[in-house]
Amino acid sequence: MAKASFDPSEDRFIRGIIKRKVNQLIGRAGFTLQDRESLEQELFARVLQSLPRFNPDVAHRNKFVTAVVERYVANMLRNKKAEKRDYRRITSLNVTIEITDEGPTELSQTIGDRELDARFGRERRSEQELNELALDMAEVMSTLPDAWRTMLELRKSRTMVEIAEVMGIPRTTLNDWMRRIRQRFEKAGMQDYLES
Repeated sequence: MAKASFDPSEDRFIRGIIKRKVNQLIGRAGFTLQDRESLEQELFARVLQSLPRFNPDVAHRNKFVTAVVERYVANMLRNKKAEKRDYRRITSLNVTIEITDEGPTELSQTIGDRELDARFGRERRSEQELNELALDMAEVMSTLPDAWRTMLELRKSRTMVEIAEVMGIPRTTLNDWMRRIRQRFEKAGMQDYLES
C-alpha cells in the first residue's frame, strides 16, 4: 500500500465533506448545534485512523475519504437510534403528567421504592422481617451494659470521636466495645443483619 502523500489537516476536500456531513447530522438523532465541534473532530479522527488502509491503486483518495465518512455517519445514526439508547425515549423527570383523579403531577413523584430498588439492585425486607429484626435487636440490646447502649444510641448521630468526647472514654475503649457488641450479635445469629 502506498502512503498518503498529503497533509489531511490541510486538505480542503476532507474538511469540506466533514462539514457537510455534520450539517446533515444536526437536528437528526438528537444531535444539536452544541455537538458540531465534537462531531467534526470525531469524523476527522476517523479519517486519520483509516488513512493507513488507503491504497491509491484501488480508488481515488476522495472516494476513499467519502466512503469512510459516510460509513461512520451511518453507524453513528444507527447506534443513536438503537432501542436502548434511543434519544427519543429519554424524558425529563420534571415533566408534568396527568394522573386520573389526582390531577397533574411531576413524573418524578410517581417513582416509588420498587423502581428505586430495581435501579440500585437491592431488595427491601418485608414488614414481617423488619418486625422480627426489631424484636431480635431489642432482645440482644437488653443484655448489653448501660454504657454500651448509651454509646450505640449516640452512634446513631455522632462519630466515634464525638462519642469519646461526650462520654469521656478513650476511642480505643469504644472500638473495643463495638467489637464485643458485634460478637454478641453474631452469637445471637444476627451476622446477616450486621453486614446489611
